[in-house]
Amino acid sequence: MRNKSSLFILLFTAFTLLSFNSYSQTGKDKKDLYGEEIQNQIDLYEDLIDKNFLQEYYDNLIGLYTETNQDSKAEKLIKKTIKQFPQNSIYVADLGSHYLRQGDKNKADKQFDKAIDNLQANHNSIAQLSNYFSFKNNIEYSIKTFQKGRNLFNDPYRFTYEISFLYQRLGKYEEMAKEYINLLDFNPAMLNQIKIYLGSIIQQDTEKKFLNHFRLAILKKAQKEQDNPHIAQLYVWILLQERNHQMAFNQAKSIDRRFESLTGQTVYEIANIALNNEDYEVSKQAFIYLIEKGKETTYYLLSKLGLLSSLYHPFISKINHTEKEITTLKQEYISTLSELGKSQATIPIMQQYAYLLAYYFKSPQEAVDILDETLSMPQIKRNEKAESKLMRADIYLMENDIWEASLTYSQVEKEFKNDVIGSQAKFKNAMLSYYNGDFSWAMSQFDVLRSSTTKLIANDAMEYSLLIYDNIDQDSTYNGLSLFSKAEFALYQNKYTKALEYLDTLNQNYISHELFDEVLYKRAEIAIHLKEYEKADSLLNQILLKYPDDLMADDALNLLAELNETHLNSPQKAKQYYERIILDYPNSLYVTQARKRYAEYNTEIKQEK
Repeated sequence: MRNKSSLFILLFTAFTLLSFNSYSQTGKDKKDLYGEEIQNQIDLYEDLIDKNFLQEYYDNLIGLYTETNQDSKAEKLIKKTIKQFPQNSIYVADLGSHYLRQGDKNKADKQFDKAIDNLQANHNSIAQLSNYFSFKNNIEYSIKTFQKGRNLFNDPYRFTYEISFLYQRLGKYEEMAKEYINLLDFNPAMLNQIKIYLGSIIQQDTEKKFLNHFRLAILKKAQKEQDNPHIAQLYVWILLQERNHQMAFNQAKSIDRRFESLTGQTVYEIANIALNNEDYEVSKQAFIYLIEKGKETTYYLLSKLGLLSSLYHPFISKINHTEKEITTLKQEYISTLSELGKSQATIPIMQQYAYLLAYYFKSPQEAVDILDETLSMPQIKRNEKAESKLMRADIYLMENDIWEASLTYSQVEKEFKNDVIGSQAKFKNAMLSYYNGDFSWAMSQFDVLRSSTTKLIANDAMEYSLLIYDNIDQDSTYNGLSLFSKAEFALYQNKYTKALEYLDTLNQNYISHELFDEVLYKRAEIAIHLKEYEKADSLLNQILLKYPDDLMADDALNLLAELNETHLNSPQKAKQYYERIILDYPNSLYVTQARKRYAEYNTEIKQEK
């Protein structure tokens, strides 16, 4: 060991001296000196490998032979190593790689085939050879290696994940799909595990090349094997990855009839997935399907609750409603609560109903009474209790009971200090201070909330903190901001005439003000509430024209898109507004939704063609 170390030290010293002397050499001398250095290294490794074979010596010597074009020596060393280690397929493959460098593909392929034929039923040696080919970017032979391994183990489903990954590198998506379908055929119990692996692949498949191939492959399989429940379930899962809830629901009904004895399990899962993904129309259809099975079925109660959520969320997302819509929804809640009763199980829909009573059905006291009923239930969950308290405080604020609202917000904030709902309470209390004109205190609370773990709260807090900071009047009186906050509070209370009076006063008192883009936006919101849609459209476009670089520009674009979709019947304009958000405001909070709606419009256009 010591002799070997001494040899390396001498070699290092010699190379250092040679390198130092090379500074005074001519170009030709340098080249000669470099060649001499390489040869010295070759001589050293040849001496070392003759005495004791080590992989490091072998790899370095092959590299040096290749660098100096000593092909015959390289071939001789590889063949000698194959004789020394006849069971090691890597060295056999090395000879193939050597022939490939020389341009003889036929001899190379023969050697690669020989390396594969040389394999034994050993998982590690098979994986090592496949990795060798993969590293050399010889993916076809990497796949052949695993396929040979399947034969050796007499297991046609072994190495599925490895082979599918290699097919992915080659872009062979049909073969890739077959691998997973065959694995499911072999072992249906692996359905969930297969979903996990496919989910990882699909997440990286940004162009949906694999997803499209897999959907077609699994559809063909499902059509061919209509009595195979696992294939049917996997097909539904693929449809859900594409957010095709309608088709998934249709397939789930088929699964319900053929495999689930009409229990509705898969349909219920689809209903909730559609609900969580805000596809309220499909979730509504699915819950109605389950309800119509009858009161004695497993999912009847849950579906009644789910149906109300499917009606509630799209309702509150709209600004205006017809009297018929209001009456129909109110009756739905009354009949459901009458049928199911008021209990711990129905607290969520009691809270929804209270919200509707307060903000849409003009019955705030009835709303408070219902919330008090939920709070009196001994089995109410901790979070549900906080939500009822927060909603009750919101109603107090709407009814101008500032003291009771602030007290309730503070109670929830203190009790849930480190939870999301505690942050919500803190934000609402800060908004109360903002409405009340206590801007310094409100801004200090908004600044704390800017670091909230909840993105929506953090963004809203930042927006109001900047609003206050940017609109401090020169004499620090906050006159303009005071008028604007009063207008916002009046709008919160649905007092539209009063809100407009405050905004008019602000406009009259100032020739120009930092708040003027916000004023236009608030006027547009009020116009929509009053069903003056053309006026709202005009006001929002003024923001884009006069204040394209201000904070409200992307808000205006988003509201314009929704306005043209829902009230002005101009889908082409809506699409253009979504496109402007994507292109001109890439950091906007509305970008994700804009991309989704823009893509949906493009899909609709393709289908029409």
